[in-house]
Amino acid sequence: MLVHGQEEQTGRNYLMLEGTDAKVHFIHYTPEIEQARNRGELRTNSFVRFRKPLSDRVVMLEVKDFGDAEAMLTDPYRLGETAQRLLSRGVMPTEDGWGGWLGRFQTALCNAVRGIEEGMERNPIRVTRRCRDRSIER
Repeated sequence: MLVHGQEEQTGRNYLMLEGTDAKVHFIHYTPEIEQARNRGELRTNSFVRFRKPLSDRVVMLEVKDFGDAEAMLTDPYRLGETAQRLLSRGVMPTEDGWGGWLGRFQTALCNAVRGIEEGMERNPIRVTRRCRDRSIER
């Protein structure tokens, strides 16, 4: 999260944030963002995720505040969870040479992936599946 502000002409609130895609995003407040701000979330230097869940009925924005972005860089649980989620989608994190927080985040994610891969090499998990059709027994 970089900054919160208000447009002078319209009085409309907005926020600007640096995404993990290395872009700065300008986002007008939605009711969900207002609610998160009222709860004390979405502070400067917070690591946040915005998502639009697929729904046929209502257009909503899911706002998740993970807290201090610097603490995210040293939290093995969160980094591992993020790395697992990326790997399950077939995305391999890379270090693209960015400086600042984003560069440190990319390095931490790549290290988390290496840790996952090394753990899999040391302890391969063998899964045995039952192939019997259970409907026959019913």
